Amino acid sequence: MSLSLHPVRIGVVGYGFGQFHVRALANMPEAQLVAVADNAHGEALEQAAGKYGFAAYDTAAEMMRRERLDAISVCVSPKYRRKVLTAGVEAGLAMFIEKPWASNSHHARELADICRQSRRAVMVGFSFRFHPAIVRLRQLLVGELGRPRLLSGQYVFGWLPGPDNWVWDADNGNGFINENSCHMLDAVCSLMGRPTRVFAESGRFAARPGEDSAAITIRFAEGGIASLACGGIGSAAASRFPRIDLFAENGQAELLGRNHVWQELRWILGGESATRELAAPVEQLGETRYTPALRLFLDAVRDGAPAPATVDEGVLAVDLAMAIVESGRSGRAVELQRESKE
Repeated sequence: MSLSLHPVRIGVVGYGFGQFHVRALANMPEAQLVAVADNAHGEALEQAAGKYGFAAYDTAAEMMRRERLDAISVCVSPKYRRKVLTAGVEAGLAMFIEKPWASNSHHARELADICRQSRRAVMVGFSFRFHPAIVRLRQLLVGELGRPRLLSGQYVFGWLPGPDNWVWDADNGNGFINENSCHMLDAVCSLMGRPTRVFAESGRFAARPGEDSAAITIRFAEGGIASLACGGIGSAAASRFPRIDLFAENGQAELLGRNHVWQELRWILGGESATRELAAPVEQLGETRYTPALRLFLDAVRDGAPAPATVDEGVLAVDLAMAIVESGRSGRAVELQRESKE
């Protein structure tokens, strides 16, 4: 029988962050969570295996060798991905790969080159852009609202990892902007198009090894511009984030979030006085903030279709994060060049 008639058999690599994928996949009828590989979370992994009924392995290589899988979700940090992605391609598996895509622009292209050898779907785990409220806004921008012109966005909240955390390691997360703010950068690019120029002022306000916040302006290829505030220096008790205000050729919109999840959309068409609204909570009925993105990935695996968030978009998010850091340190605007594809 064809794969489309059965749940996608999937394994998760890395239980640290992967535990969030495990919880989402375990409640999705489109998926059969077969196994999880991680050698650093023994007791917690064994408990989860008993709860959800998957097999636990120490290594991804052993899991891929012993289990019959259609796909893997790669949740190890960028420093440890090369071998996992290579093995996934060689095993003929579709791959869902968590953000950040890579530690720097060179590393981003190395991983992209590995993944381009795959004949199966490879998707970057930018969960922000697939929440229903932002999906609806993208639809409006190609419909009633028209082309976006000006965007103001904020993604600042009260959490920063400690100074020794992998997020600050130049060969791994390579800073808060690359590891965390990339969600907002990708979401904005999904609305505005391809960025061409960046200017940023950045700060180290919380005694961390790298930038913990930035004020950013971005020019886009189709003429739109954006200003963003990103960082981890907010108050821990605050929950109303992220936020976007967008002005388009035929009206304007507000995209409102709570605790990292887009939840509401309000928009007004030019010439009208009424505000239209969409309330679209994500985390309900067993679903999590990762469910919409994972569902689209599973659909692509079953249908043999391209992934809706590509490796090229993963590379772009890293390039943009690197440009923000470079601009903040140099005090100069940074140009982003479109890469030619052979």
